[in-house]
Amino acid sequence: MSLILILFLGYLIGSLSPGYFFGKFVKHIDIREFGNKNTGATNTYHVVGPIFGILTGIFDFLKSPFIYFLAVSGAFFLPSINPDLAILAGLAAVAGHIKPFYLRFEGGKGVASLLGLCAITIFYTGSIYALALLTATTIYTITVSRNLTFTHPLRQLLKLMLLSLPLAAIWLPKIFIISISTTLFLLFALLDAFRLLIPQINRLYLHISIFAKQKEKHRLSGATLLFLSSFLIFWLFPKEIAIFSLTCFLLGDSLAPLGQKLAPFPLLADKTLGGAGIYFLVSFISGLFLQSLTPLDLSLPLILAASLLTATLDQFSYFVDDNLLVPVGTALILTLIV
Repeated sequence: MSLILILFLGYLIGSLSPGYFFGKFVKHIDIREFGNKNTGATNTYHVVGPIFGILTGIFDFLKSPFIYFLAVSGAFFLPSINPDLAILAGLAAVAGHIKPFYLRFEGGKGVASLLGLCAITIFYTGSIYALALLTATTIYTITVSRNLTFTHPLRQLLKLMLLSLPLAAIWLPKIFIISISTTLFLLFALLDAFRLLIPQINRLYLHISIFAKQKEKHRLSGATLLFLSSFLIFWLFPKEIAIFSLTCFLLGDSLAPLGQKLAPFPLLADKTLGGAGIYFLVSFISGLFLQSLTPLDLSLPLILAASLLTATLDQFSYFVDDNLLVPVGTALILTLIV
């Protein structure tokens, strides 16, 4: 009964849509009839005004953490519940944001509310449920945000799939991971040699725009260099550092394009402030989950240092390929400072 009460309260709080009310009282319009036709912060920003859009974004971001905090702390005479179970209360707020009952169930997309829920959930618990929420939120955000696109989506997807390599190294013998990395490196190096020696094959490869990059015309592919990096860091560096460095790179490099779209402020070469921010955030969060869900001995200073290193080294990938520079450079510096 207490959980039902909290879920109901979460839905009611989530259904409060400031974007809709700003549209009604400031512009005397139904904001859902303009722009992208929802009550979210982005539409409010463009239709009603920047200040109102920012206020809407802040409110939408905070309402799911608010009900989550109430559920966990038992404030205002509400019964306290488990931090993992409280995720349901936050999701109820997200549901209220997307489907408010008094607006014929036509609200916003819920991205800001989901991000707010992820933020407070990670603060309270590093459980598998929090990880599932974060993963689902990332997939949902990419799906519903039309302006978020990837230049080489297949490469990003393959890098995410390669997370199985460092994750398997948590429980499998180090020599086994080194053997797999070596085998894959030799295989892809052979394929590279084959295409570089035969111009027709190389041109065919470069025409696969969702996978190949033009800079690979006269050099080894990113996949070959990545497997070389994997071999080097597992061979040369301690297991914890190797696993964490490779995990940070695979996640950070795959998701950095999201930051380039959200905050396209230039840094070095084609890198952006948003991309660096995503790199740091993804690395830091992945470190927290590895710390809480696995037997890896990762201290908070080590996690913070690795996150700063990956975000910084990625800025210099214009000079050295990031598939080599970021994971190997991060592992090397961490080994020296630990």
